[in-house]
Amino acid sequence: MNAEESSALVVVVNDPRDLAHALQDGWYRIPLARAPARIAVEHLAFYQTGAFPEGERWLVRWYAAVQDYRIVRRSELLPDEPDHPRAADRYYRVGLGPGVALPCPIPNRRLRRITFIPTTLSRLLAAQEINDLWIKAGVRERMWQALQQAGLDAEYQVEIADGPAPYTADFVLPCRDGDIVVDIESSDDIALSLHEGRVTYPVEGAAHPDPRRARLRFCGQELDGFIAQLLFMVKERGGTV
Repeated sequence: MNAEESSALVVVVNDPRDLAHALQDGWYRIPLARAPARIAVEHLAFYQTGAFPEGERWLVRWYAAVQDYRIVRRSELLPDEPDHPRAADRYYRVGLGPGVALPCPIPNRRLRRITFIPTTLSRLLAAQEINDLWIKAGVRERMWQALQQAGLDAEYQVEIADGPAPYTADFVLPCRDGDIVVDIESSDDIALSLHEGRVTYPVEGAAHPDPRRARLRFCGQELDGFIAQLLFMVKERGGTV
């Protein structure tokens, strides 16, 4: 495997002390109860939240090669905190090589909520913003590339939570006068359907949507025409924000 295609996982760092442990002490901790399904990767990268100082928050700046995994108690990792409420909880202790600064930090431009992001080293090295890190298969990757080439500033894998039955949209284009949601359909019988206001949700019984939101469905055909439709809609809605 090409070294740049090696696997990576972006983890969320809510405490600057945890980043210090990773970069200075050579280990990072992930709670066993909240770990992603795929934990075995070749690199960890670190998303720095709002807990960091100005200029160091809401971005990925550092990564490190993974050397080993162990399962330990929190009290073993942080012996100075024996009375912590989670002292007995189990964690993955991820042994790390030296920290490496990315050529360019990867910003979270719209401050979207981040959890774990499975990605690759090549994406880490090339990403210009956080949405570039997600691995998108097949038609989703083609859509993402087409959106980028058209200058359409989209978010990938966004939770739509208008009510008690939220779902994850493939792409969202936040516009001044209402968002545009793009969903990739698996069937081939509909190339494109546009629903203004009254959105048909993929989750049966979902709540009524925001009436200002539009939804587009794409099934893999006529990508150029689909992008042209999106460009027209974005212009009508005052541009992206």
